[in-house]
Amino acid sequence: MMEESAVDIENPPPVTASKTNPHNNTPDRNNKIKILLLSAFLLVVIVLSVALGVTLQGNPTNNVEGVGDGEEEENPELNQTALTVEEEVTYPTVEEEATYLVSPGPIPARIRMATPTIANGYTSCADLKDDIRNALKHLANTIIVDQSRNGWWYENNCGRDEPVYILEDSIAADETFAAAASPEGLGSTATAFKGEELAKEDSYGTNNQVQGVDEADFVKSDGKHVFTAYGDVIFAWDAQDANRGLSITRMPYNDTSDKDCPYFGPMPVDVMSSEEDVPPSKEPLTEEEVMATTVVSPEAASTSGSSGSGRNRKAKMIADIMPVPCYKPKPQILSLMLRGSRLTAVVSEQSSRFYSPYMAEAEASTLFDYQDLTIKVYDAYNVPLDGSPLLLLGEKKIKGNYHDARSLGNNAVIITTSHLNTDSFTNELYRWRPQYCGLNSTAYEALAKETALNEVESFLEKMVKDLELELDGNCDGIFQVASIQAGDSKEVYDSNLLDQFVRVNSFDMDMSTNQLTNEFTTSSSGTFAPGWPDSIYVSQGFAGVINVGHDYNPSTNRWEDSTFVSGFDISGSTPKPFAFARAPGRPLNKFATDLYEGHLRVATTTTDWFNTDSTTVNQIFVFQVPAEDQGREMKLVGATGHLGKKNERITAVRFRGDRAYVVTFEQIDPFYVVDLGEPSEPKVIGALEIPGFSQYLHELELDGKKYMLGLGRQDNAIKIGLFDISDEKNPVQSAFHLEEQASSSAGTDSLAFRYLPISQLLIIPKSEWTWTEAGNFDGFVVYSVNATHISPVYEIQHADSQSMYRGCWYNAYLQPRSLVFQSKLTTLLSHSVLGTDLETGDKLFDLNLDKALNNTECHGYFYW
Repeated sequence: MMEESAVDIENPPPVTASKTNPHNNTPDRNNKIKILLLSAFLLVVIVLSVALGVTLQGNPTNNVEGVGDGEEEENPELNQTALTVEEEVTYPTVEEEATYLVSPGPIPARIRMATPTIANGYTSCADLKDDIRNALKHLANTIIVDQSRNGWWYENNCGRDEPVYILEDSIAADETFAAAASPEGLGSTATAFKGEELAKEDSYGTNNQVQGVDEADFVKSDGKHVFTAYGDVIFAWDAQDANRGLSITRMPYNDTSDKDCPYFGPMPVDVMSSEEDVPPSKEPLTEEEVMATTVVSPEAASTSGSSGSGRNRKAKMIADIMPVPCYKPKPQILSLMLRGSRLTAVVSEQSSRFYSPYMAEAEASTLFDYQDLTIKVYDAYNVPLDGSPLLLLGEKKIKGNYHDARSLGNNAVIITTSHLNTDSFTNELYRWRPQYCGLNSTAYEALAKETALNEVESFLEKMVKDLELELDGNCDGIFQVASIQAGDSKEVYDSNLLDQFVRVNSFDMDMSTNQLTNEFTTSSSGTFAPGWPDSIYVSQGFAGVINVGHDYNPSTNRWEDSTFVSGFDISGSTPKPFAFARAPGRPLNKFATDLYEGHLRVATTTTDWFNTDSTTVNQIFVFQVPAEDQGREMKLVGATGHLGKKNERITAVRFRGDRAYVVTFEQIDPFYVVDLGEPSEPKVIGALEIPGFSQYLHELELDGKKYMLGLGRQDNAIKIGLFDISDEKNPVQSAFHLEEQASSSAGTDSLAFRYLPISQLLIIPKSEWTWTEAGNFDGFVVYSVNATHISPVYEIQHADSQSMYRGCWYNAYLQPRSLVFQSKLTTLLSHSVLGTDLETGDKLFDLNLDKALNNTECHGYFYW
């Protein structure tokens, strides 16, 4: 095993990043421009550009030079020193002026580049429509130019072996702006008892990224009841004792009838019984059957099973997914939010437009949303435990496909994304269409141009109507349409600027019952984007939609990833475009963005596979959030040099107050402590090298000292590492533990992670899958954590190995979550809920959700 070692961070040799000033054009490039300026076609374009008021100007940027580490020393002493980034760092500048590019092609159109001015929104819907009109013309241009260039085959072979048409825009498969840092984030409380009794611990809040911002999840609890989403069902039970009964709330579902499916009947389940098999029961289950209270040890569970009783059937589903038009999936509950006595569920139905007889509706719509979303609000105070459902107080349909959601006090924020069906606009532009038979490229371009111009206005009006962009009579809540690109290039990188519409929806979770029932209102704002958002960050009063676009590097003549942040003000009742920022590179996940004391911090990795010195540059950028009268630009005020050795990339990052903790990895795991106390001078003050890497970082305190707990991987094992950060200049890994041949979803799903500060216990899910009947494990492990040791205390197995491999299960799967009520641990996973004594590991209850539903379906264990 590699020895733990310190990183020499005082005199690191530089990593040569392939970035130079974009204004330094090469002679070849200048010659090309001169030649192009002499051409007649470009002359026409220039004349049109002047008429349209187009500025042929790029968005120049100065990129950050990377600062790297030296080669790894042999057997270095564990002695870190502070790193001061002495190298001169230049920052990408973002102009406060609108910059336009000319769309290449036969149709005159201008395209705005993404600069802070796009956060001004629109003063009129006519301006929005004009930008959409230009974006549609640009999309038509890209297709016409491409088909003219590459569609020569159809000139003399029209109608011969027509291609199978694939949609170009395919459906997606699947106070101030400051937030105080919280080392806990789990809502942990403790009640002390006198004498020798142990303190009773509660920890049932969501493991949120930002204090005061509750993330939507599949499981929520108020300490009195637990609510969980299981496919199309909401289960609720008493938090202290699930044996007291259940509330079962099914989402309405119109199953396929024979008249809808004349050629295909319902797909049957073929059950082949053997002597040990237990056939599915059609009779109502008793309370004893639903609540299996037999205590089974983890050792016995591997052979007898703890929640697989009655399901060890050899079964075969003839088809899990039936073909159109006979099959429509059940609704799915995508997330829950809890506020006082109100439980909010975001529910999705697979859009009916994808199933006959609704296909005509799909073709007519400009939206290709694969989900029909509904917000449902339930009474979470009067919870029946006799099997009856929760009381529905109100519901509201919203546009788009679900992305994420948060609640801030009484304000709920739901992010959705609509995919625009621009295929219905571009369908008739492809050269294999019969109207272009025998036409040369010039004639094809002329006819295709006429076709596109004839369709622009009707498609534009339909799209604005379908997206409901004009419901409030104005369009000031929408970011201006722009190409998500930067750099000194005259090319428009994206062909379709209207591919997605990202919507920030909000509503008052405390609205009256009468409002919920009769006038459930939501407010929304949005932005167009060329692709699905990379991540969402929400803090007090601020919501950031992070998209990865592109930055042109003239020194390499290549486009590089660049992060674009569209910031919305969500402090009021209606979200509004607020500010804009751009940073080189690509963020890792939601933890790569943080807002603190008026500054937005973003950690990114820039990748250049052609750079022979180092393929990556890892940096933290610090932006100042503008006041109301300071424009729309989040100005870059500071940036670190390169974090990590050559070719390493960020695998974990956590911002805590004026500190950032960053893990980079290629073959070893450098752990960095970054001082962000002076926003204009961020600097690394401590570093450490260890084997493996972390995926998630969680701050905690032991005996009055600060630690960072890292969860990640080392070879084929789960790695849990404890970093002593009390001496920030000399961080030390004081303890670690490896779980060989296992995996944990908590590394990439922070909501599955729970640390208990009173009992100093860590609870995470663990999975082992052998692809056979033996040796499979799906459950949780409880670890004891102290300053020098991390050790497993006991395991909680949610299903026996054979049932995981061969059993029949309901078509749902509980994501791994854990909650603690008065030192009683509740774990939710796969198809069951288990209660465990936190101290002893003894089982308290076993709630089989499939039995509670009288399940007779037969799906795989990991069915999604």
